[in-house]
Formats: sequence, C-alpha cells, structure tokens
Amino acid sequence: MPTPDPKCLGPPEIRPLDLMGRERQLRSALSAMAGIAASFARAARRSLPFLARYRATIVPTPVTLLAPIAEGGPSFSIPITGADGSVAAAVTVDANAIAVIVEGALGGSIMQNGLPPGSELTAAQRALLSRIGRSLALDLASSIKSAVGLEMSPAAGDTSHGAQDSATGNSLFVACEIEGLPIPATITLQASAEALESAAREQDLEPEGQVDPRVAQAVLDVPVEIIAELGRVTLGVGAMLKLRPGDIIRLPTATDDTARVYAAGVHKLDGIPVTSRGQLAIEIRTRHDG
Repeated sequence: MPTPDPKCLGPPEIRPLDLMGRERQLRSALSAMAGIAASFARAARRSLPFLARYRATIVPTPVTLLAPIAEGGPSFSIPITGADGSVAAAVTVDANAIAVIVEGALGGSIMQNGLPPGSELTAAQRALLSRIGRSLALDLASSIKSAVGLEMSPAAGDTSHGAQDSATGNSLFVACEIEGLPIPATITLQASAEALESAAREQDLEPEGQVDPRVAQAVLDVPVEIIAELGRVTLGVGAMLKLRPGDIIRLPTATDDTARVYAAGVHKLDGIPVTSRGQLAIEIRTRHDG
C-alpha cells in the first residue's frame, strides 16, 4: 500500500493552548494571596519598627507563579507549617533586606550596598535574623488565618541561600519591596496555592458568578418597562377593522379580578386596579420571584 503524500493530508490540526488556564483555576487562591500580602505589609511594619526612621514603606507587588530571581548574596527564610506539619508557606529576605534588618535592628546606618555574593552569615546575624524572621513569619501566619482561616505557625529552624527555590511548583509568590531605603530590599512571601484554593473554597471567599459591586450598582439604575395588563381578548381581523371610536371591547376580566404586571416582558407581579391622585394605578398584591 503506497504511503500517502504528506501534502495531501492537509495542514496539521491546530489545538488552542490555554496559557491562562491555571490562573483561572486558582482564581480564589490568587485573590487570597493578594489580600494576605497587603495584610502582611501592614503588620510587618510593627516587626520592623526601625523602618519608621527612614520613612520606608513595604509595598507588595502582584502575585506570581514564579519565584523572584535572587540578585546574589545570602538569603534567609523562615518556613511556616500547618497543622499536619507540612511546609505550606515561607518568608524569605534577600541579601539587601538582611543588611537592612541587621543594621536597622542594631541602630546602625543602612549601607549603600547589601551583603556581597558568597558572604556567610555570622552566628550573631543568624540569631538576630531568626528572632526578627520569626516575628515576620508570625505576621504571615496571622495574615493567612485572617484571609482564609488556616491555622499556621513558624516551623523550627530556618534555611538560607535560596531556600525558596525548593517545592515551588505549587506555590504563589509576592515580592514585598521595602521602598525609601538607599538600597532595594525585598521580603518574599511564598504560600501553597493548593492550600489557599482549598481554604478559600471552603470559606466561599469567591462564590461562583460573583458580581463586581460597581456593576451591581449600575444594574440598579437600568430602566425597565412595566406593563399592567387588565385583560386580553381575541378578535377576528374583520371585527377589528370594524372598530370605531365609542365601541366597547369587553374583556374576560371582572372588576375585582387581579391584573398581571410584567417587568421587561416577564410576569413578576399581580395587583388590582385602583385610582391614586386622580390617575389609574395598580395596587400590588402578589410578587412572583421565580
């Protein structure tokens, strides 16, 4: 059997690739992570009180699925664990943030340059970072609990030199930049996307089909045509053509029968004809919400 000419087979089937599919699936987790980062940025100012001397602020950047690229130098990370003991979140400070924390906590001046690449943390620096890092980890744990109700606490010990590079396949990241300092410094938040998604779904933080409040308010101002129907009758074309002013059309409706009220063509209300301020009106008696 001859081999078919590839030219006769037609072009290959093109299958669309949904690059945003994972983001849509993690919509609740992304929203929760953004709220967690905003809450952490406020709480962390209490853990880093020396930032007030420099009028520095902590500003979260948008949530990402990729770990921020390290600029070099040592990093310091405090993991946060859930009730089952698994690491589900972490706070990581980069080399510049380490320099800021060490000098700021000791009352020194912020250096123009952070810790150089390849440098090692001393025992005293590690002890100071462990204490302040634990406070930052507690701030993150409190923010997570407030956002999605997960009970978490700082894990024993710490890691350094790019600890956030591990187990990032199912993580969300937010780089919280410390602005207003001589050097750029970053505190990176990492949390399990699956854990946030599950907790957010249980708390129904983002119900399916939730409407933007601004859209809902705008809908309330849309005009809707209301029609009150006193009755209906069917006439032949000949009878209709014979109608003249003064003729009477009898409706199959008694004077005390209810009249149907339509909103945008849908039967929503029932009422009875009345007069109000000299005008014919409908007094609503029944509402149909179906």
